[in-house]
Amino acid sequence: MNGAIADRRKTTDLARQVGIDFGAALTVALAYIGDRLGIFRSMASGEPFTSQRLAERTGLNERYIREWASTMAAAGYLEYQAVDKTFRMNPEQSVVLTDQHSVFFSAGSFQYAVACYAQVSKLMNAFERGGGVPFADFGKDIVEGIERLFQAGYETWVAREWIPAVPQLHEQLLRGAAVVEVGCGAGQCIVPLAEAYPLSRFLGCDIDPSSIERATDKASRAGIEGRVRFALVAAEALPVNGFDLAMAFNCIHDMAHPKAALRGIRKALKPGGVMLWSEADASDRLEENIGVRGRTLYGASTMHCMTVSLASGGEGLGVVVGENRMREMALEAGFSDVARLSVKNPYHQILVLRP
Repeated sequence: MNGAIADRRKTTDLARQVGIDFGAALTVALAYIGDRLGIFRSMASGEPFTSQRLAERTGLNERYIREWASTMAAAGYLEYQAVDKTFRMNPEQSVVLTDQHSVFFSAGSFQYAVACYAQVSKLMNAFERGGGVPFADFGKDIVEGIERLFQAGYETWVAREWIPAVPQLHEQLLRGAAVVEVGCGAGQCIVPLAEAYPLSRFLGCDIDPSSIERATDKASRAGIEGRVRFALVAAEALPVNGFDLAMAFNCIHDMAHPKAALRGIRKALKPGGVMLWSEADASDRLEENIGVRGRTLYGASTMHCMTVSLASGGEGLGVVVGENRMREMALEAGFSDVARLSVKNPYHQILVLRP
């Protein structure tokens, strides 16, 4: 004890919150199992299932299915009818847990979290000795999890809202432009964008081989591999004066050297070129991020984004990069014109940068 007298109500509230978070952590792990084993998808139609019938549908063990479904019902991920002891998925639950084309789809977060859980011992070592956990250590789950978390949003917003909000950029891409995306991941943004602008050429860059492999396969399945290519290239090594548009969505904060990355992107733009840069919609000030969103962002930063950067001897910028900090970094990198994109988005703040 620090000598202060604890307020009983506040103590009770905090203990209750810890209990809620404990249950949430277990629910996420079990929801990951439901997602990976296809249980949620088996229930997406809204049909009611007893645990026995659901076990038969999925080919899984009934006793585990019964306890799993009880957890999901208690968490609000499924509905339960006591009269006939059936579980079902309502339309809203189906959208959030199974519809990968909806911006509300959230099952990728289960993969992301479980991949982070698996690195706790390495993260503890980093707490004690410094350094971090390399991106590759998180495995393919983190690559697919990030892809599933962001793809529907990028499909919905980038070509339809973000690019048209920049004067003349939409028309330029319709006529044919050279576009690069750094930190392209598994192609969750650049592939649908290439489909939207068939006369433009696209280069996706990342430094993770498994991401590039997945992105290449995605472009091939979409039938656009002739206009989209991928390369294991860091932002600092992009060709000079090569692109009309450069994009960096939710990735600069992960990089070992974000300031150098921004300088590399600036040099890669043709005269009159544009960069679109997004980060999580958060404040520069910790006190303004206190709450549910803030804990998610700082938690993801500690367990993944920051430690990945530090593992490479990087700056460890962290996921919470507010608008003021973004502006400072852009100007320091040599951009002369920095403006916030005039669109509202529930997750992203997007800046438009010009050399």
